Amino acid sequence: MPTKLSGEGNAYTMATVNDSVNYAPGVLKVTLSRTFNGSPAGTTVGNGSKMEIVLRDTVVQLNSGPFNQNQRLFYTTDKLYHDGEYHLKILNTVSGNEFTSKSSMIDSISRPNIIQPLGSPAYSEMTIPSLTLQPYMFQDLSIPNQKRDIIFNSTKGARDYACIMRFHYRDFEGGDSTDRYIDYNFSTLSSNDLLGGQQMAFTYYSTGFLDYMYSKLIVNQASILKRRALKLDFIITAGAQDYADFLKISAPSTSVAQDKPAYTNIDGGGYGIFSCRSRYHISKRLAANTYDYLATKKPYCDLLFLNSLGNPGSVCN
Repeated sequence: MPTKLSGEGNAYTMATVNDSVNYAPGVLKVTLSRTFNGSPAGTTVGNGSKMEIVLRDTVVQLNSGPFNQNQRLFYTTDKLYHDGEYHLKILNTVSGNEFTSKSSMIDSISRPNIIQPLGSPAYSEMTIPSLTLQPYMFQDLSIPNQKRDIIFNSTKGARDYACIMRFHYRDFEGGDSTDRYIDYNFSTLSSNDLLGGQQMAFTYYSTGFLDYMYSKLIVNQASILKRRALKLDFIITAGAQDYADFLKISAPSTSVAQDKPAYTNIDGGGYGIFSCRSRYHISKRLAANTYDYLATKKPYCDLLFLNSLGNPGSVCN
């Protein structure tokens, strides 16, 4: 996106001033169009005749940092297609300057049904009364040193893959209960090519995951009366080649030379990245063994998790 950083004096000082880093409302018109196999195509799933999306804008507040916390954000709630190319156009209605870019879209990862835990059925499907529940449908973390793989197939056009295991739990404090979660992040994986279909895997051991969870929860343990484990989410994102290039070039330098090139794919003089990232998300229930393990095995039982029957653990050793 083109940035506004104008004025005289220190650039770091100007970055903290709202008017120096944000355009006024209505100055920028930001639109998306789409092509498929080189021909104009609809932009919005469910509305095939819509050929252009005009992005709306709002002001969001960021965490404190070198830039002003109030930042203008352009967005759309339209559902985008996972194929074809989207074309970005940013028009400065005051100066007439125009900035453009394009990005090929990528689908979310493939999910062969035979591969767990990403295979069917997912958590929502398991509420179907007629479904016969099988042990493989539940996530068992009770064997500490067992190697576990989150296996998936790469998707066409994507290069980098990130994975989060999100552990949901319920805290009981006083007379109240609060649902919370902890994210366990894996290192990024890169596919060998952009063709899709390559089998890939994020690997972990129960001990590593549970120790991380313990380190986060024990900090605020004093006020907790009891806890209930709820479910695990698996969230895998796939990023296009432009997005991967931007992250690599923008990463902190480990060499003596700290000068790094500025990466941009915005034409017309803007700096930034216009790219695509897809997201795949399923949830898995926890096996009874996992509840009982958390409730009875040190150090995790110090976190006061309830067992599979919804009761406090009978032992903690």
